[in-house]
Amino acid sequence: MPPVVSNRCRTYGVRMSSSRIPSTAFPALSASWSALRALAAGGVVALLAVGSACPAAQVKDGGGSSGGVEIVLRRIDIVNASYEKMDLKVIVAVKNGTNSDVDVSADASIALAGKADDAEGGEEASEEEGGDEAGDEDDGGSSAPADAKRFAGAGRGTAVANNTSELPIFVTLMLPDDPAALEEILGWGKARVHIAGKVKAGFEDVTIAGERDLAMPKLPKFRLKSAQVAKVDNGTAGEAFITLLLENQNSFGVTIDNVSWRVLIADKELRTKEDGGTSIPPSSVEEYNISIPLDETGFPEKGALKALLKQPSISYRIDAAFTARGLRGSELLSGDMAFP
Repeated sequence: MPPVVSNRCRTYGVRMSSSRIPSTAFPALSASWSALRALAAGGVVALLAVGSACPAAQVKDGGGSSGGVEIVLRRIDIVNASYEKMDLKVIVAVKNGTNSDVDVSADASIALAGKADDAEGGEEASEEEGGDEAGDEDDGGSSAPADAKRFAGAGRGTAVANNTSELPIFVTLMLPDDPAALEEILGWGKARVHIAGKVKAGFEDVTIAGERDLAMPKLPKFRLKSAQVAKVDNGTAGEAFITLLLENQNSFGVTIDNVSWRVLIADKELRTKEDGGTSIPPSSVEEYNISIPLDETGFPEKGALKALLKQPSISYRIDAAFTARGLRGSELLSGDMAFP
């Protein structure tokens, strides 16, 4: 669907001459026709504007018809994102009901209004042509704090005749530099974003205003893939095998500054590890395979190892943590491992 924006206005008229039309054909107009005929006889040509190809243009957050051109605020798309910024497209639908292509341009700004309220419904408006059926009409007011920082962008394109086109308005939302403020925003999961701006369709300037939900970037998350234990050396020792995953659920790559963990088995701290930085591709996981021997080094007390190996299962606990852009994430994973 091409992006959208110029009513090429035409004025249609009828040129009058002194040709005779019987007054009996239009008795109600006979007096007016006589006057016009008199003007024509005197060399005066009258141009009557009977129509215009310049439709009025309006915008409604909840959808609505304005005759020839309808402008609807639809949704916000994420183009690219990181923990520093989010490149976005504010999508405005322009339904051009005229027989001419219309040049469209728009300027808009956005601001974070706070955490999205799940009870308010979906993230975006209806995709159907002809209108955004989601939500009530917006009165132009904003729920964004008065001191909220706004980020501006623009877009331009052409609305094809007798069709609905989408105009993308490109805006970059900068995320806070302060780690505490960033952590709070990421913790929302979804943010409510206020949108305000103007769309120029042909010779008409119209206002857009509304709010949409925006999914925020997610912090990576530790997951346990497997935890197993087995006896070795003819049952005189054992070994634990643990596979730990660090998952990036975002559509963008994440740089991890530091990863660390400590593993306790049967309440004994047997392994600590601290890794340097790593990069996790979009929608991917980093896998860590941990092998821990269960021998007298870890259980030096007399009879402790033998008693451990006689148990049907042993407990484990993993304290894992990472840092990324000054943010710290951690996870406690625990359970029991059964001997085969």
